[in-house]
Amino acid sequence: MPPAKLILHIEDNFDNRILVRRLLQSVPYDVIEAENARQAIVALYKYCPDLILMDINIPGVDGYTLTAKLKS
Repeated sequence: MPPAKLILHIEDNFDNRILVRRLLQSVPYDVIEAENARQAIVALYKYCPDLILMDINIPGVDGYTLTAKLKS
C-alpha cells in the first residue's frame, strides 16, 4: 500500500480543523495543521506537504497573501 498523501490544513477555527481532519483521515490522508501564517511556514518547510488547504481569513496575514508567499 502506498504511503498516504500529506495535507497541510491552515485554519484558525478549531471546529473547522476537527471537521476537515476527520474527513481527510477517513480517506485516508495524513493531515498536519497550522493555526496561523507562522505555523504554516514552519510546517511547510518541515513536512513538505503534497497539498495545502488554506483558509482565507487567518490571523496576521490573509490567505491570499500567505499563498503568494508560500508559492514564491
